[in-house]
Amino acid sequence: ARYYTYLRCRRFLDFSTSQTEFLRRLEADEDRLRTLEEQKIHLVVDELQDINPVQQDLMCTLVGKSGKLTAVGDHRQSIYGFRGAKVEIIGEMWNEFNEGTDSEVVDLQHNFRSTPRVIGIANKWAETIAPAGGMATPEMLHGKKDRLDTHPSHVALVEFQERDEEAAWIADAIRAIVPSEAEGAEHDKRDGKIRGLALSDIAVLVRSSTDVRTYMRALEDGGIPSIVRAGPDLFSQPEVLFFLGALALSAGIPEFYGSQYFPKSLPARIRNILGCAPEPEPVLRASARLLRRSGLSLDREVEERLVFAARALKERIAGERNFDARQIGFLQTRRFRDFLTSTRPLRRVFPQQLFHWLLSEGGVEQWDTCDGRGETAMFHIGALSDLITSIETPGWTSTSDYKWQIIGLCQYGAEGGRTPEQPLIVQPDAVTISTVHAIKGLEFAAVFLADVSSRRFPSQKARSIVKVPMSGHILEEVDIAGLSDNENYDGERRLMYVALTRAERFLVISHSIKKPSGKKETSKFIKTLRKIVGDSGGVVTDDAANLLNEIRHAPLEYKREIQLATSFSDLRYFLGCPHDFYLRKVLGFAPTIDQAFGYGRGIHNLMRAIHTDPEAWAVLANDRMRIEAAIESLIDRGLFYLRYTTGGPAENMRRKGVRIVADYVEYFSNELRDLTFEPEKEFETLIEYEEGEGGAMISGAIDIVRRDDPPRITLIDFKSGDAESDKHQKLDEEEMRLQLGIYAVAAKKELQYEPEKGLVRYLDADREAGEKHELEVPLDSDSVESAKRTVIETATAIRDRQFLSNPRKSGHDGKLRCASCDFLGFCGMQAAISFKQDNPGDT
Repeated sequence: ARYYTYLRCRRFLDFSTSQTEFLRRLEADEDRLRTLEEQKIHLVVDELQDINPVQQDLMCTLVGKSGKLTAVGDHRQSIYGFRGAKVEIIGEMWNEFNEGTDSEVVDLQHNFRSTPRVIGIANKWAETIAPAGGMATPEMLHGKKDRLDTHPSHVALVEFQERDEEAAWIADAIRAIVPSEAEGAEHDKRDGKIRGLALSDIAVLVRSSTDVRTYMRALEDGGIPSIVRAGPDLFSQPEVLFFLGALALSAGIPEFYGSQYFPKSLPARIRNILGCAPEPEPVLRASARLLRRSGLSLDREVEERLVFAARALKERIAGERNFDARQIGFLQTRRFRDFLTSTRPLRRVFPQQLFHWLLSEGGVEQWDTCDGRGETAMFHIGALSDLITSIETPGWTSTSDYKWQIIGLCQYGAEGGRTPEQPLIVQPDAVTISTVHAIKGLEFAAVFLADVSSRRFPSQKARSIVKVPMSGHILEEVDIAGLSDNENYDGERRLMYVALTRAERFLVISHSIKKPSGKKETSKFIKTLRKIVGDSGGVVTDDAANLLNEIRHAPLEYKREIQLATSFSDLRYFLGCPHDFYLRKVLGFAPTIDQAFGYGRGIHNLMRAIHTDPEAWAVLANDRMRIEAAIESLIDRGLFYLRYTTGGPAENMRRKGVRIVADYVEYFSNELRDLTFEPEKEFETLIEYEEGEGGAMISGAIDIVRRDDPPRITLIDFKSGDAESDKHQKLDEEEMRLQLGIYAVAAKKELQYEPEKGLVRYLDADREAGEKHELEVPLDSDSVESAKRTVIETATAIRDRQFLSNPRKSGHDGKLRCASCDFLGFCGMQAAISFKQDNPGDT
C-alpha cells in the first residue's frame, strides 16, 4: 500500500499501474468508448503469448465490436509467466479465431534464421511441450535455402565432468570460431555471400545467472572479451564492484548489507569474487587488484586518488569538512574541485554527477578503447550508470537520502537489477553471456547453451509454490498456482525452445555431471536432447577434443544485414561526435541530470494541449489573464512537472513556461482559429540501405502537423531555447533541417501526406527585439532525399562501428564540442584527452 501511495503522490506510474489505470479510465469514459467504436480501430498485437489478463482486457476494449485485430504469437516462446503472462490466452484466442466465421489463423512456418539441423532439433523439442489450449502447432520449415549445415560437429551435445572444464572448453571453442581479429568461421549473409564471424556473433546462454562468472572468467583467461547480460550478475563484475566501493565510501556506508548465505546478495558475491570483507574500501582495493590482473590499466596512484575522492565526497556531503584548493589540486575535474571547496550548505546532490566525478578520478578514460577488455569493462560500468539513473529518477536527492539511495542501489542491483533486455543499437565487439530470458528476440550465428545440468535446467525451483505478501480476498483474483510450472515442466521446456532457436549455424549444448558433493547427476532435459541431437545428425559426445575442428574461415566482417532501430535524437549524437554516441547509446552511459530536467517536456505538453483544442484557445487570445489562467490550470493537472526542482527555481521556470506559451497563443491566434492540427503525431518509418542489407527504422513524434490543405501540410517543431539554437537539445540549424527532413520522409511514407515546408518555432524568442523566432525549412524532393542520404550514411557508419573518432564538428556555440560533452571526464578519445590537458581548469 505504501508503494502505490508513493506512486500516486509523486504522479508516477509503473509498468503495471500504467495499464490498469488506463483501462480503468477508459472503461469509465463512455464518450471515449463511443469514439473508439466509431473509429473502427485496427489493432496489431505482437508477442501475444506474453500478454497478461489486464492487457487482454485492454486489447478487447480497444477493438470493441467494430474494430479489427491482428495478433502474432507462438506459445512455444511463452517464457514470462513469472511476470504474470498467461500462455492460456493465446490458446483461447487461437480457438476463437479458428472457429470464428469472420477470422482466420495463418501459420507462419518458415524459419529464415537457422540451418536445417537446428530447425529439426527445435521441432522435435517442441513436440515435448503441451500446446496451449489444444492449439495446433505446425513444424517450422527451412526458409533460407542457402543456409545449410556444413559439418555434423557444428551442432553438438557434449558432456563434461566439471563445470570449470566445460567453461574452459567453451573458451577454446570460441577461439576456434574466431581465431584472430582478421578472420572468423564462414557464415552466409543475406545475399548468399560469405563472411567471417566476429565475437559479437557468439553467445553463451545459461538458465541461471548463478555461475555466470565461471564462464566469463574462462573467456577472460583465454583473452576473449565478453559482456554480461545475465540479470543481476552485473554486480559480480570487478569493474562494477570497484566503483560500488567508491560510491559506498562517498555515502558513508560502513559495510554492504545482505545475507552471506543468499548467493545473490552483495556480501555473498563479494566473498565469492573478491574473497574480502564486504566493506567499501576492502572491496575497492580487492577489485583493483583483480582488474590489474585482467590486463586493465589501473595505476596504484589512480586507486589512491579514487579512495581520496570518495572520502572527500562523503565529508563534503555530510558537512564534516571544508577543503582548501591546495589540498585537492591533484584531482582531475575542476567542477569536482569547486564542489569540494564550496562553503555553501548542501541541501541536495545529483548521484549521476557524483558517479561521473568518480569515473574521472578512477582513470576510466584509459579503458575507453572500443575493443577488448576495456570495452567490456565500459559496457558494465555503463549499465551501472543506467541503474544510478533509476534511483535518481523519482526526483530530489537530499544529502541525508543519498546514503539510503546507494544502499538501495547495492541491494536491488545485486539481487534484482539487470541490463536492458531489448536489443542493443550496436553490439559491442565481444561475446555475449546471458540468461535465456534476457536474450529473447535476438539471434546469434553461434550459440553455446551451457550448464544444462541437473537442478539448473530445468530449474529445481520451477515448481515451487510462490509466496506472495498478500492475504484475504485478493488471493481469489490472483492465480498463484499459475506462477509455478506444471508437472511436465512446460515453462522450462519453452525456455529451452527459445534457447535452441537463437542459433543460426553453430549450436553446442553442454553440461557437467559432477556435483560439489561428488555425486553425478544428469538433467532430465539432457536425456531427451541426446536422442534428438543424435537423430538430427549432430554429434553427442563426452570427448570434446574433436569438436569444431572442421571449420573453414573467411575474412572477419561484422554483421551488416541489421535493421538499426533508432531516432533522430540518437542520430544527432553521432553526427556531432561518433564517440559520444558510442558511450551514450552502445555502452549505456547516462548523462548527468540538472534541476531544469523536464522543462522542455513540460513546454511540449502545454503546446500539445493547445493544439488539441485550438479554437478554444483562439477565443482567449485577446484576454491575457484568461490565457494565463487556462495555462495554470493545465500545469495544476500535472502537464508541467519539474521533479528535480522546488522553491524559487521551480516557480521561475513555471512563470517562464506560462509566459512563452501565452505569447504563442496571442501571436498565432489567427492560425489557431482558422486551421486544424494533429499534435505529437508519432511515426515509425524504415529507410533502407542502398545495398539492400537492412536499413534504419526511425521512430519519433512530429510536434505538430498543421493541416493547411490536406494532403498538403506543414510540419512544425518547437524549440524551448533561444532563437539561434535550442539550448535544451543543443541543435544547430543544420541538424534542425535534418530533423524536419526525416519527419517529412515519415509524413510522406507512413501518413500519406505531402509536406510542403517545415517550421522551427523558437518559443522563447524576443520578437519585439527582432530576435529570430521562426526558421522555415523547405521540404521539396531534393531536401527530403538529402535527409534520407544523411540517415543512411550515419546508420551505415554506426552499423560498421565507426566509433573511434573525435568530434565531427564544433558545438552549437562554435567552441570545441568536448567542452560541453556530458562524458568529457572519462572519454578516452585523443581530442578529449588533449582538451583536458590544455584546459585543466575547464573539465
